Amino acid sequence: MRAVHMNSLSVNHLSDIIQKKILELHEEPEFQWDATRTTYSTDDQGKPRIKIAVGNVPLDYDLWKSLRNPAVIGLHPVGLEQIWAYYANIRKERVDESGRQTVFQIPRSFEFAKENYKRATIVSVMLPFSEKLVQQYIQAIKENPKTSSHRFARMYNDVNMMINKAIVRTAIELVDGDNAVVAMDDKTVEAISKKAVPLTQQGVSHGPSKGGNYPQKSLAALLGLGQFGVSRIVFRDEVEDGAISRYMGPIRSIVIFDKTELKMNGEDGVIYPSEEWRQFLFKLYDFTDPGLNEYRFCSYVPLSDSGCGKCVTICPSGAQANSTPLPSGDYSQEVKEQEHRFYEDKIQFDYGSCCDDRGQLANLYPEWSCARCVTICGSEGLRRPASISQYYEKKKELLHSN
Repeated sequence: MRAVHMNSLSVNHLSDIIQKKILELHEEPEFQWDATRTTYSTDDQGKPRIKIAVGNVPLDYDLWKSLRNPAVIGLHPVGLEQIWAYYANIRKERVDESGRQTVFQIPRSFEFAKENYKRATIVSVMLPFSEKLVQQYIQAIKENPKTSSHRFARMYNDVNMMINKAIVRTAIELVDGDNAVVAMDDKTVEAISKKAVPLTQQGVSHGPSKGGNYPQKSLAALLGLGQFGVSRIVFRDEVEDGAISRYMGPIRSIVIFDKTELKMNGEDGVIYPSEEWRQFLFKLYDFTDPGLNEYRFCSYVPLSDSGCGKCVTICPSGAQANSTPLPSGDYSQEVKEQEHRFYEDKIQFDYGSCCDDRGQLANLYPEWSCARCVTICGSEGLRRPASISQYYEKKKELLHSN
């Protein structure tokens, strides 16, 4: 059995592994790019600027408490029990103690998991897009608002494919014989959503289900990897050498059932998402409530300035405007009249307008992409240094973590 160091699930150690896996992928034909074609964000040494958050919870922890809503993350999001059920069904014993095949190939129950593992460690990872390519795309849009960019589409596909592979290879390296490791890449999320979630709890009628019932972005926000903007995109702001860097890109995760004691003090950068932290986040991402505006990366709501809102105005389908409260926190009369889109005071994003418009164009032009809300936010969205600083201080206070 491979020896496992006590800090093997620390933020620094996991970052090193993931970064190494991404660099190793450049040895494969589809990723043999020259330096000028790298489609993810890199540092001065050409290494990927991955962003990572790690949390740990007891197995009976409800990741989606108070969030089950078809206008938020859906009524039946995948939690720890479903992830375990998927893993246990694949890893069920196929022979008895004497080595003979047995008809009783019964997966180990979630009760077994709770008795044998002390915690679930959850790793959320973002591989940010190249800032240069994002800026080039916005420039092209400004020159021709009706156009798209095959370079952006290629970047989006490349970075998604790369993080999918890197997260699976990282999971492989973390397997030690005593733990249970599940890489939540696109393929696995789709499989869990189909196999561990009852058929009657699948589909868009229960809420957002793009790629499956596992809300990667909400998990990233819960662990403090980034923040939701008013556009419902997760991004991360950091102050580096006096300048503000904004990171956004695809997010994947790994779930590890292990036998290490639960950490509640932020040791090794591993957080415990307490109820106090959850309540802070619920208010932070409620843009109908300006109460915590000083902690938001998203500058949509004015704060001693005129606010931003570029993601709303650039949206060609009108889906953003039709899903976003006014900066005052109230919805326009036109949106209020769409009562069918509200569920317990939450409004479901206007996926119809968004997906119909870009879906039609993608059918005509396979390399078509929209992503205007993502790219305008990443390149020109208003930054607030004080809000960034105050958020990280608040996070440290609530999570006892650096």
